Amino acid sequence: MSSSSAGDTGRDELPPLSYDVVTSDDDRRRALCLVTDSIAQQRQVASLAVIFHPVCVVALAVACSFAWRHNARDYGTVLTAVSGLTIAYLAAVRLFTSRYVTLAEEFRWRDFIAAPDGREDLVVAARFGQELIGTLVLRLQEPDGQQRRQQQPKTTGTKPRQQALAGGRGVVRAWTTRLRYRNKGIGADLLRFAVATTWSACGDGADVAFDPDHANSALPLNHMFNRPFRSRDARAAKALAHALRDCQSGEGGFK
Repeated sequence: MSSSSAGDTGRDELPPLSYDVVTSDDDRRRALCLVTDSIAQQRQVASLAVIFHPVCVVALAVACSFAWRHNARDYGTVLTAVSGLTIAYLAAVRLFTSRYVTLAEEFRWRDFIAAPDGREDLVVAARFGQELIGTLVLRLQEPDGQQRRQQQPKTTGTKPRQQALAGGRGVVRAWTTRLRYRNKGIGADLLRFAVATTWSACGDGADVAFDPDHANSALPLNHMFNRPFRSRDARAAKALAHALRDCQSGEGGFK
């Protein structure tokens, strides 16, 4: 009886949730595949924004009313015309938002993580057991030229990377989780890990911000359809501010 209970406990045990910086090409490629997926998934958000935009809805309503007015006595023809207009409307939206799929196909992970100074960005991965469920790309930037001159030691030789980053900042260039793990705190943990990593390299209190040209920043549609994405960026900024406050109060959970 006791051995059976122990076996049940082992089977019911949840796999560990872990966060770390991945360095192998295979792990980084798998992590950046989540970023590629997130770019393509924006198509669904964009499609809803277009479908339910007042201008588009009014245009569809006008077209349907025109079909009704010219075929009011033939309900079958009206139904066929309205159905055809609706199908054409949805097909046009699908074609219009396909640009996000093109952006995802053109995403090259190795080019994306290559920094101007020749180094590569840090790729942080969240794992649930062996499954990679989230990722964040962090670029550690040195201080500007004036600050570096002020901080540079007078001794000759190669300055260690840690010393070069002192007074620098962290820039989040990509941040996403697998679709079914969203809104479960994984993204917040990734941000806190990024803050802790930045502070470890650049000093406590170093600035951490989202890159304006982050992986999901491209907005190929007309600006009137981009409200959901502007709201998304605002929520991301609030989440990062919350992560910074957590780390400042010692509640970040990462050291």
